[in-house]
Formats: sequence, structure tokens, C-alpha cells
Amino acid sequence: MIGFVLNLGLALIWFFLGDEPDGARLFVGWVLGFSLVWLFRGVLGGDHYTRRAVALVVFLAVFHRELLLSNLQLARTVLFARNRTLRPEIFLYPVAGLTKAEILLLSHCITLTPGTSTIDIEDDFTQLRLHALDGSDLPALSAGIKRNLEARILAFTR
Repeated sequence: MIGFVLNLGLALIWFFLGDEPDGARLFVGWVLGFSLVWLFRGVLGGDHYTRRAVALVVFLAVFHRELLLSNLQLARTVLFARNRTLRPEIFLYPVAGLTKAEILLLSHCITLTPGTSTIDIEDDFTQLRLHALDGSDLPALSAGIKRNLEARILAFTR
């Protein structure tokens, strides 16, 4: 928490010291403040903050990549695949070790990437019921969700 407060304070100082405060100046201040907090993380105790902030940026980049790739794959499927070759499936995805907020974020990320949708969260919060447009390789689909979304979410939430 100290790292965040220091970063915010440095960003605001940079923001208000300029001639004309604007959003770009605040962003530059935030980046400079983050760099200083990261540089002095051992002394300031900002290691936890910097690790989680970098993990959040990595998650956003990976999610945008997954969103783009799934859109391209869905477009290819819609335009070129025959209906007979598609195997829509409903399957369960385990989320037993996740908190409710992490489950919520994961379920929204899954639904936002085309080709998969979250249908339901089990009452005991241990599994998600998912629908896949093409469920011909469910183990690979589950492994991709675990590797690209769940692991990245856990990196910045814990």
C-alpha cells in the first residue's frame, strides 16, 4: 500500500508542477513515480505493489491478445467451417482455489473472448459451466484458459 501511495503522490506532484496539467502529464508522472518506487522497492517496501502492477499490465496485454486471436478464430470458423464439423460442448471448468472476485473476473474474461461463454457458476463456487462453440479439444481449451487467463489473474490478485 505504501508503494501505491508514494506512486500516487509522485504522480500528483509531477502533474501540478507543470504549466498546463492534462492527462498525458499525469500518466508521465505515474510512470516516473512507478519507476522510482520500483528502483527503491527494497528500501521503501514497494516490492509487492510493483510486482502486482506489472502482473496487471501483463494480464491486460495477454487478455487483449486472446481477445484478438479468438475473434480471428471465430471469424474463420463462421466463414469457412461446415456446420457438420462443429462440435458445440458444455463442460465444467474447476475453480476451487479461487476467491469469488477471481471467479467473477475469470468468468467475464471467458465470456468476453468469442467462442466460449460462461453459463453458470456452481452454487459452491468450485466449478464454472462453460459453453464452447467448438469443443473438439476440451483439454486444450481448458489448459489455454488456465495458462492464459487464470494464471495471469492470480499473478496480480495474490
